Amino acid sequence: MNSAQQSPAGAPVLRQATIADLPVCATIINDYIDATGWLPRTTDHAAVEALFVPSLLESRTMFVVEDHGDILGYLSMSDDGFVPALYLRPSARGKGVGRMLLDAAKAAHPSGLELTVFERNTDALRFYEREGFHEDPARRDDTTEEGIPTLWLRWPGGAQ
Repeated sequence: MNSAQQSPAGAPVLRQATIADLPVCATIINDYIDATGWLPRTTDHAAVEALFVPSLLESRTMFVVEDHGDILGYLSMSDDGFVPALYLRPSARGKGVGRMLLDAAKAAHPSGLELTVFERNTDALRFYEREGFHEDPARRDDTTEEGIPTLWLRWPGGAQ
C-alpha cells in the first residue's frame, strides 16, 4: 500500500515507511528501551535517533502500520531477509499490528526470514513462534552488549 492515511473501513494501514516516519520510529524504539526494566540502555536517545537517517530507507525495506495518522509500529528488513527491528507502541500490542508487519516482510522475502530476540523477551518469543519462526540454537549469542542472551530465529519461508 502507498501512503494512504486510513483504509476505507477505518482499520490500520500497512505501508512503506517514508522519511517523515523516521523520527517516529526512533521514538518507538527509545520508548521501548526506556519502558523495559530488564533491558539496559547501552545507546543514548540521540544515538538511536541518529540511526534513522534518510539513507536507511535506501539500504533497508521499512514498513509502518498507521492508524488515523499515528504510527503504531514499524519493521525494518535487509535485502537478505534479516529483520533487525520490529517494534510497536505498547498500545498496539495484541491488536494484529505485529502480524501485519511480519506478513509484509514474509511477502517481500518469501524464501525465509531471520531475526534475533532477547531471551528475556518472552512475549516476543511466543509471538514469533506463533508466526512460524523457530530457534537456531547454534547461533545463540550469550555475549551481547546488553548482557542478555540473544536467540536467532528463522522463518523457513513458503507455506506454513
